Amino acid sequence: MLETIRNIFGNSISESRFQFPESIPNFIRYGYSVRRLFFGEKSSLLIIPKSDDWNLATLKKQIRLIEEMLHEPVIVQLERLTALQRTNLIESRIAFVSAKGQIFIPFWGSYFEEKILNPQKVPALLSANAQLVFLYLYYSKNRNRTLTQTQISRALSLPKTTCARAVQQLRDLDLVASLSERTANLISLKSDLNTAFHHLTSPVQKLLYVKSMPLNISFKISGLKALSERSNLVSLSSDGGYAVNKAVAYNLDKNLLIDKQAFRDFGGEIIEVWKYDPLLLTDSEYADDISLLLELNDSDDERVQNELDNIRQKYGLNGGAE
Repeated sequence: MLETIRNIFGNSISESRFQFPESIPNFIRYGYSVRRLFFGEKSSLLIIPKSDDWNLATLKKQIRLIEEMLHEPVIVQLERLTALQRTNLIESRIAFVSAKGQIFIPFWGSYFEEKILNPQKVPALLSANAQLVFLYLYYSKNRNRTLTQTQISRALSLPKTTCARAVQQLRDLDLVASLSERTANLISLKSDLNTAFHHLTSPVQKLLYVKSMPLNISFKISGLKALSERSNLVSLSSDGGYAVNKAVAYNLDKNLLIDKQAFRDFGGEIIEVWKYDPLLLTDSEYADDISLLLELNDSDDERVQNELDNIRQKYGLNGGAE
């Protein structure tokens, strides 16, 4: 990024190491890396957020705090920057340099290229990871737990960046709210299940047919099999469903696999490969209620819909049984 600045202001720009003094709050000291830049006799601090999970209001507030405490102008280096964010920073007179060649340093000068990242249209449907995070938050909310983004990432075995993207999509759809507290990012639900439901999709990615159920694999009973075992619905052996994650499916013994026609002719078992790990959302032997509802929601069988109404009613979803 220093090369970008030098390309605009010339090679007279130099830098040196800098360390925040202990008087600076820990959430700033540990939340940013920092260097000192020199432009002739002028100097400023170049700060870089250590996490991609920053929000504009908090960023601006913390920059102002650094400037007030250290009596030195601050430039913030950002990897991503939307047109709306750029405009807001300029109006707030916050100096910045971005990876897209955008430079606004009012005490030195400015340079812009129209390579700025335009805001992407938010998909109406959640990604698999975002849906998993939402459902985990929803069930956790019912257990009255407060969760940080780090806790969510660890509980769901999601890489930090993947979890951050999932949370960002939920934020973009106004389904969750986040609050920065010291170094933690607290995530809470902002909408009810009725509002979120049309953003959710069936968790089933594909079906596998096997001669017999493999031994020693982790699964949840799902599909019509789960619904029938928990209700008065009568199901057939062909309705069986065992939900597994993609890793389990990948490691299945290929000799057990058969095609759909062989399954129809000679029987066997159905394994549902889910987009997210079904084991993460419930301790029961059955798939969690909402994922089960999403899987069977489009069924045209009136008996199935009558049983699903019990789930809808349990969670206060519109269209539930009276």
